[in-house]
Amino acid sequence: MIMKTRSYILGLASLCVLAMTPLRGADTTTLDPEGYIRDWLVLAPIPLPEGADAGELLMRSQVPEEAKLKPKTGDAVTVNGRQLTWKAVTAPTNHLDFNAVLKSQNDQSAGFMVTYVECDREIPDVIIAVGSNDQGRIYFNGVDIYAFSEARPLTLDADKGKITLKPGINVLVFKVINLQNSWQGAMRLTDRAGKALTNVKIRLSP
Repeated sequence: MIMKTRSYILGLASLCVLAMTPLRGADTTTLDPEGYIRDWLVLAPIPLPEGADAGELLMRSQVPEEAKLKPKTGDAVTVNGRQLTWKAVTAPTNHLDFNAVLKSQNDQSAGFMVTYVECDREIPDVIIAVGSNDQGRIYFNGVDIYAFSEARPLTLDADKGKITLKPGINVLVFKVINLQNSWQGAMRLTDRAGKALTNVKIRLSP
């Protein structure tokens, strides 16, 4: 476990240019050569109350049962009377830029990135490295494993921890809050030596 000021990331040994780009052709894809996840289901923007504390908002649910999200492309969600749709996105670089995806500037907003990691056996000691602009929270297989509650610029691999991938489908839900200006999230999966996992597939359906 790694602890940082106003953040946490837990190891779970027991749980085993820029524009929106359509998902690459196949039903399953892979991590990029450095281990970054580029294929995501994205739900955004979810407007947040002006002047509210972003750290407190981060720890609240913006959608029902957000820890257990298992969306598919085209699924609709109504949030505060507004309907949003999950969209498949392939990030053109090692991070996802929400404003670029939405083709608009969105301040005081929350968004979700969800992906499914498939493997044919248990993989322990997987290093998960994350960065966000601004606040970020991660659920892994329905369990809250990470939160960073302060405003910050995107720094790749800002926080790291360990997870165990179980055989079959593993669900990663990454919530990112933007206060103003840039709005980004990045995540990669590597082995203990820092090399990209090669024995997993990325899916956008459960």
